[in-house]
Amino acid sequence: MDWRRDLMLWHPRLFLTTAEEPSRSFGYPHCERGWQDILVRLCRRIEVALRDGETFEFVRIKQKMGILLVDWDTEASKSIESAIGHAVDLAVARSACTCEICGAEGRLHANKGWLETRCAEHAAGDPVPPHLGQGFDNVRRLRRRRGQASVYYALTTATPTL
Repeated sequence: MDWRRDLMLWHPRLFLTTAEEPSRSFGYPHCERGWQDILVRLCRRIEVALRDGETFEFVRIKQKMGILLVDWDTEASKSIESAIGHAVDLAVARSACTCEICGAEGRLHANKGWLETRCAEHAAGDPVPPHLGQGFDNVRRLRRRRGQASVYYALTTATPTL
């Protein structure tokens, strides 16, 4: 069973899927099962936001620099486009503290030059040290630059986790 293909088939309004080889379709999730719930919630949020006559398509979904990267295209009103951007931001932020392998709480690790978000059980390499000290390991503000929907910058915030 391929959860990625199933996700695409469950949300046909959001994915343009080729029947022969879904893994070659635009938007096929190139990430591990631990982020499945994040993507399911993202798809639901987008479908709820879309109105009749508005279109949306995932262009690319993958892990990059230890977090979820989502490229998308839409023909929708500015308010719906903003709601979709917010839903994507939430998914990216959640991926920054969720193990990509199993979905448990995770943190960023550097492994042979690659960044990965992993739990203690699946971690390889060294944890990326938090900039603010104890209690701030998973606190990151992810921000998009205007006009660059797929470019995120992870910045450590000054708010402790509770």
